Amino acid sequence: MIVQLIKPEQNSIYDISDAIESVSWSGSILSAGRSLEFSILNNPYDPDLKLPLVSVGDYISFLIEAEELFYGQIFSIERSASIGTITYTAYDMMKNLLESTGKYNFKNTTPEAITAQVLADIQVPYSYLEPTGINIKSMLCDSKTYYDIIMGAYTQAYKVTGNRYLPMIWQRAFGVWLAVYTVGNFVLSDDLNMTATSISETLDGIKNKIRIYDDKGKQVGEVKDDSSLQKFGTFQDIYTIEKGVDSTTAAKNMLKVNPEQTISLSAIGDKNCLSGYSVTVKDTATGLSGKYWIKTDKHTWQNGTYLMELELSFEQLMDEKEIDEEKE
Repeated sequence: MIVQLIKPEQNSIYDISDAIESVSWSGSILSAGRSLEFSILNNPYDPDLKLPLVSVGDYISFLIEAEELFYGQIFSIERSASIGTITYTAYDMMKNLLESTGKYNFKNTTPEAITAQVLADIQVPYSYLEPTGINIKSMLCDSKTYYDIIMGAYTQAYKVTGNRYLPMIWQRAFGVWLAVYTVGNFVLSDDLNMTATSISETLDGIKNKIRIYDDKGKQVGEVKDDSSLQKFGTFQDIYTIEKGVDSTTAAKNMLKVNPEQTISLSAIGDKNCLSGYSVTVKDTATGLSGKYWIKTDKHTWQNGTYLMELELSFEQLMDEKEIDEEKE
């Protein structure tokens, strides 16, 4: 494990790995940005413990086996005058997209072109933007965050293609990929690497009938799941037709016909287990068996051990954002 403190204005890089007490690296499918929280030893009376001043605005690079897992800027510091630790929290470049707003009126363009334009405007580099070929006729953005603009555009593609899209900062650049990645050659198992598991289940959020309306308020169609309706009763939502979107496909994508199941587990760490990826699980005690999607992840290195906490979902997720269209 290597932790580097980077001060661009001084053109300086410091290796502070020896002073690190713990590191936690985490993310969520519903916020996309990843964070790094790390603690360093704090003993102002120890002359041998000399560290460069770590300030808000400095950058942190976190590497495992020479691979950089995180690069981001320090946003907050918690310290005390007493002997103990100082805790720092850093965020990757997704923070810039989540907290900066823009104003646009896009017409007849694709999600990938929209994304390239807003990234250029905020000067965030990108490595890959999944091509969709989907034409968005109108997308009006009035003081929306850059992240919501990007995900709003890709949500429109999802409504047409049924493909979910995963945004992520990786290797110091933004990217959007198809959410199809499975952690390869890896199984979470109660007799191998899992230390604790819990499961909760709820009917909240279920939608088993979607009525389709045109812009005049007239119902023009309907999609439903008969098995779910028979078992749980009717939980209905509506979908209003949008330009350039197949209404039946979009309505089907709104269906959530099974109870929401949330699985929380602790296990020996694997740096490939990230939010938005799927992972194979086999747990005799709870009966879990099969592929599950990682909703949140937290990886912690402390005292020579590496553990992770994952929240899993039976259903694949995407951070969907709605868009506004220019009125005719």
